[in-house]
Amino acid sequence: MPSPQPDELPPVDSGIKHNARNHISNSYVLPSDEPERERLNRQHGVMKRCFDDRLFLAPVILKSGDRVLDSGTGAASWLMDFAKEFPSTVLIYGIDISPLLFPLNPPTNVTFLTASITELPDAWTSSFALVNQRLLLGGLTAVAWQAAFLEMYRVLSPGGWVNLFELNSDIDYMDWEPGPSTKKMFLLQREIFRNSGVLIDAVYHLPGWLERAGFINIHSELRIMPMGGANGKAMRENKCAALAAMKTPALKAGGLGFVESNEGYDKLVEATRDELVDTEDASAQAYMVYAQKPTAK
Repeated sequence: MPSPQPDELPPVDSGIKHNARNHISNSYVLPSDEPERERLNRQHGVMKRCFDDRLFLAPVILKSGDRVLDSGTGAASWLMDFAKEFPSTVLIYGIDISPLLFPLNPPTNVTFLTASITELPDAWTSSFALVNQRLLLGGLTAVAWQAAFLEMYRVLSPGGWVNLFELNSDIDYMDWEPGPSTKKMFLLQREIFRNSGVLIDAVYHLPGWLERAGFINIHSELRIMPMGGANGKAMRENKCAALAAMKTPALKAGGLGFVESNEGYDKLVEATRDELVDTEDASAQAYMVYAQKPTAK
């Protein structure tokens, strides 16, 4: 029997009735389905352009036989792009807690594995030159973040690098004034994160957690991604698509005091999009954080 398509899924049995999307974990605020694969692929282009078409900033020099790990690879947008830019003699691994979005027929130097960044294979100790991870703020608790950094440290070779990309998604840190619908939507987003036990402001804790795990040469670079007006269309559409994708955890929790129906959630996302178009200084803060495992003494 074929799997139901997203628009054919039955209503959830708890909370506010709606056609639920496929969420693989109660602690991850985004779904794992074909619409999300498409969004992630579009998002990759937006994120890459934000950093001048660079896939990572860590000053790692890769050579034949080196291994690279993409943590929380999802649809593997970053990984597949990386595979095009580097020789096939570099071995690339992608992990995710679900294989649903892994691409079919990857290059021969690419291996996918269903695994969590908080518990990697024992055999991987000191074997990777680079560990990349992007936008897992919606899937890791404070405890999980710190466990992940310990695992990254373990699997990196001495002198290897970790490269992280995260957004500020907390309204309290924004330096522009949102409209009423945008403010309501972003406050709802914060409650979705809190209800799932994950940290919406995780990006501000990353350097300290990396240092605690033993990393050195920790750097953080900030880029501003416009969401308002014509220049902000790409990021605005990505942001609103992500907000729309968080509907199921919000409505399963009864709307969290912000919305009372499926239609109400949809209207709030649309009103947010409309306001962002007219909010010229609306923006998102994107951070690339990278750090090095010390070389062997």
